[in-house]
Amino acid sequence: MRSLIVALLVFCSADALSQSRLPPGVRGPETGMATRSVSNYLRLERGLLDALESGRREAVAAMLGNDFAVRSSITPDEIAAADWLKGEAGDSRTTSNVRDLTVREFGDVAVVSFLIDHRRDTRSRRAGNTDFVVDVWQQRTHKLLMRSVAPSSKAAPIPSRPSGRE
Repeated sequence: MRSLIVALLVFCSADALSQSRLPPGVRGPETGMATRSVSNYLRLERGLLDALESGRREAVAAMLGNDFAVRSSITPDEIAAADWLKGEAGDSRTTSNVRDLTVREFGDVAVVSFLIDHRRDTRSRRAGNTDFVVDVWQQRTHKLLMRSVAPSSKAAPIPSRPSGRE
């Protein structure tokens, strides 16, 4: 009986390890096994990304705080919300995917960090560039207060197994 249970556990473990991640561009479930705060901010980040990609500037502006600014490793200057919206909103040739999101909460502030994969050709399964993003959200109002972006020189690998963070 003991050997039967051990064999069953080994079989189940091997089956779980053989499962692969979703291919790039496939979003997967909105919540999964993530914590409540990760699920909440994943939904907000995906909503912001969808609004940016579809060119809905009013919807994006409604999610931004009054003094919203973007910092990037490319330029030393802060980018104001209006200038950021001009450059980001409405590029329908690009599809993006948020992954590996983590949340740290400090009172009324949530610091959300994640990777975002961008692809210009939606027919290709290859990921384009990957950015590391840190967003600061006000929890009470769900307003994005600031964004810091660090583009990578090459796409970060997509893990072969789910991490449980998304």
